[in-house]
Amino acid sequence: MAKAKRKAKKAKKKKARRTVLYSSKGKKLYAKRDAKGRFKDIQSYKRAHGMDIKRTSKDGN
Repeated sequence: MAKAKRKAKKAKKKKARRTVLYSSKGKKLYAKRDAKGRFKDIQSYKRAHGMDIKRTSKDGN
């Protein structure tokens, strides 16, 4: 008898949300939140956007 393979389901990770803020100097900032909605990190828009552009999708495009 062949055993049926079961795939372990991964719990979907909730995407971190970003709130747009501006610094006192006028620079655009992202306030990154965790899954519970609390502030986790403050990122400059320029740095965060650059990393988003560099990141590749799961299918390689």
